[in-house]
Amino acid sequence: MKIAVVCSYDYSAWCLGIFLKKLKLEHDVTVVSDIHEEFEHGHYVNKVKEWGVKHQYVSTYRFMSPYRDLKYLVSLYKVFKKENFDMVINVATKPNVYGSIAASLAKVNKIVCFGWGLGLSFEKSRNPVRILVKYILSFLYWYAFKVSKIVWFTNENDIDYFVSKRILDPNKAFLTRGFVNTNQYSPLAVTQEGTDKLKKDLGYSVDDKVVIMIARMSWAKGVKYFCEASDILRAKYPDVKFLMVGMEDKGSPDSVPLKFLEEYMRKDNFNWLGYRVDIEELYSMSYLAVFPSYYREGGWPRGVTEPMSMGKPVITTDTVSCSNAVDHGVNGLLVPPKDSLALSEAIEKIVNDEVLAKDFGKKSREKAVSENDEELVMSQLVEAII
Repeated sequence: MKIAVVCSYDYSAWCLGIFLKKLKLEHDVTVVSDIHEEFEHGHYVNKVKEWGVKHQYVSTYRFMSPYRDLKYLVSLYKVFKKENFDMVINVATKPNVYGSIAASLAKVNKIVCFGWGLGLSFEKSRNPVRILVKYILSFLYWYAFKVSKIVWFTNENDIDYFVSKRILDPNKAFLTRGFVNTNQYSPLAVTQEGTDKLKKDLGYSVDDKVVIMIARMSWAKGVKYFCEASDILRAKYPDVKFLMVGMEDKGSPDSVPLKFLEEYMRKDNFNWLGYRVDIEELYSMSYLAVFPSYYREGGWPRGVTEPMSMGKPVITTDTVSCSNAVDHGVNGLLVPPKDSLALSEAIEKIVNDEVLAKDFGKKSREKAVSENDEELVMSQLVEAII
């Protein structure tokens, strides 16, 4: 079978590595995407090609733009028509809505959508523009799901939302847990020597306890509350260092201003590294991972499952979009969203108890391996859609 996997950027395709490799065993697979430019050009697409997966470049634009969206739709249609794919698998919002329309127009036999979290567009708002965008996206999702055979979700609440709004036929929904490559994100994946070197290179001492947050620099990811927690704990815990990693959210109305980030970087317990690719190494040198998001995540955010797989204690928000991965008091802690004090108290509890931190980390690794291993989840997915 000839299969297209449509992603906004090649980074998303790289995140679906085991899925693509499984498809490639028996099928002709092409990733259709733009190129992620935060690191060296072609970094992720080259990795995808190493797996024997082909790549077709199609330019995209993250935000809503009638002209650019129409251009994206036409570009996808041309690729589908030319390549004559038997199946198109669309990943996340823009590929879901425009990839499904294009595949339907190109008379692709089987269309699959993956709802990878609903994002800010489906948050409650009184802003007329946001309300309009929500209604437009709802209609586009309705059409996309209508022409799709299967719609894959990792968040049961997203299914409930779409079904309640009569956007989705519940019989088309397929639910799995979130996934993580537990071999790549493993405590054994990074040597102690490599961990110590990175920690030293970043200016930390051996005794510093690094609290890490990896996310796009969007307010909804909880950046403000992570920063405020660093303020609360700065004087009391000089050896606790707060480290944020992630690219700027350029062009988004929810973007954290560079000025705000630069102000915090002047504080002696805080650093922001921007975009990095050495994620395993960064988690390895960290004491615990924090993900204080109130964004409509896919239920199992990578900012939680990846450090869990690395054997780290985790803290995230007690919301339907984030809390699935954390058993409160077992492998980490849950805190209310938008609550800097509660977040700081949770961090304080873990940095003050190394026995608890090690136990949380051990349970995190066990949970990731038994429940979120990518090999298991992707086997279920491939069986369901092929």
